[in-house]
Amino acid sequence: MLTRRGFLSSAVAAAAQTPHKRPNLLFLVADEWRGQALPSAGNPDLRTPHLSRLASQGIDFRRAYTSYAVCCPSRAAMLTGKFPHAAGVPHNHMQLPLGEKTVSAELKRAGYRTGYVGKWHLDGSANPGFVPADRRRGFDYWAAYNVQHKQYGSVYFRDTAEPVPIPGFEPDSLTNLAIDFLRQESKEPFFLYLSWVAPHPPLTPPARNATYDPGRIHLPPNVPASSEAETRKQLAAYYGLCEAIDGNVGRLLAELDARGLTEDTIVVFTSDHGGTFGSHGVDEIDLPLEEASRIPLLIRYPRRIKPRVERTGLISNVDFAPTWLGLCGLPQMPGTQGANLAGWLTGQDRTRDLAIFSEGRIGARDEWRMVVRGWEKLVVDSHLKPTQLFDLRQDPYEMNNRVSDRAFGHRREALLVELRRAMERNHDRLSA
Repeated sequence: MLTRRGFLSSAVAAAAQTPHKRPNLLFLVADEWRGQALPSAGNPDLRTPHLSRLASQGIDFRRAYTSYAVCCPSRAAMLTGKFPHAAGVPHNHMQLPLGEKTVSAELKRAGYRTGYVGKWHLDGSANPGFVPADRRRGFDYWAAYNVQHKQYGSVYFRDTAEPVPIPGFEPDSLTNLAIDFLRQESKEPFFLYLSWVAPHPPLTPPARNATYDPGRIHLPPNVPASSEAETRKQLAAYYGLCEAIDGNVGRLLAELDARGLTEDTIVVFTSDHGGTFGSHGVDEIDLPLEEASRIPLLIRYPRRIKPRVERTGLISNVDFAPTWLGLCGLPQMPGTQGANLAGWLTGQDRTRDLAIFSEGRIGARDEWRMVVRGWEKLVVDSHLKPTQLFDLRQDPYEMNNRVSDRAFGHRREALLVELRRAMERNHDRLSA
C-alpha cells in the first residue's frame, strides 16, 4: 500500500520543474469554515462567486481534512508540517514551542518577504495579545493579534504593544492591511498569511451580507427536528459571514490581477477546522464528524497548476508546509510528518495519498483518533477501541454507524491496522 512517505520521492522532480523565479504565496485562512460550505461542494444556498472563480482556476479539493479540529493545534500543524501532539500544541491557547521549525521561517531564510495579518493564536492565551518579534516565526511585516473573536471593535498590533483600533467590520480592515502589503515594492517573492476570524462566531455579518432567509436555508439530513429552527438561524448568519469573506477574497484577487502577480502567485484558501452548527444535534468543534473535521481547500497557481481540477483524493493540513516548500523548490524541514504533494498538485505524480490521520480532545476522557482511507472512516477512543465506522460514499452525512456491523468487521480491522501504523509513524503516545 502507498504510504505518505511514498510522496516524498516526488520532491526532487517537483523542485527540478520549478521556474527560476520562485512563486509568491498568498495563504488565506477563514476560521471555522467547514468544507461543505461552498457552492462547488454542493451547497445550494451560499453565494461565493470569487471563491467559485478561484476553484475554477485551480484545484478544488473536496476531501481536505484538518489534523485536529481546534484552532491552535490545527494552526501549529499548518506552519510546522507536524501533527499537533508532535509540534507541542495539543490544546488551544498554547504557545508554539520556539524550537519548532516553521514554513514561514524557512521561506524567510530563502529570501522571501514575509507578512502576517490577523488572528495568530499560537502565543498562549493572551487576548488580544501583543506578539513580540522573536515569537513571530519568521514573519517580518506584522499586523496581527494573538486571539480575539470579534467581528467589530477589535484591535491589532504592529511592532509595539500599543494596540491599533480596527475600524468597522474586521475582515474588511484586515484585507486592507493585506493589500497594503501586496502594494509594497520589492524584487523578492512574498509569503503573506491572512487569517480572518469570520465565519467563526460571533455570527454577526455586516448588513450588506445579512440577507439570508433562515426559512429558505437547506438543512442537511443529519440535523434533527429538534435543532432545525436554531440551525436555520445560525446558518443564515454563518453564510452571511462566508459571503463577506468571499467579497474580500475578490478584492485580493483583483489586486493580484492589477499588479500583474496572478501567474506567479500560489493562492490558497482554507480553514483551520469546521463546525457542526446543529448537525447530529450538536454545535461543537473538536469532533471527528465531517462537518467539524473536513475543511475547504482551493489552490490556484496558473504557472504550474491546471485549471478546473476537482480532487476527491485525500489531503491533510499537516501536508501544507511541506507542499508549499515543494512548490517553491525549497528543501524540506527535518522531522516533517506531512507529505510533500507538490508533484500531485502539478500533475508530475499521478499517485495520491490513500489515508489521512486526525486526532482530537487529547488528554480528555473522550480523546479520539481518526483514520480515513478511501471512502471509509474509523474513529477510536483513547483505548484504541473502535467507536465509529462510516462508509462516506454511501453515507456522507454519517447517519449509519457500522462499527458493530458484522458485515463490516473485515474493514474495521483493516482500518484499525492502518490507524495503528499511522500512530506509530507519528510517534503518538497512544500507540505505545
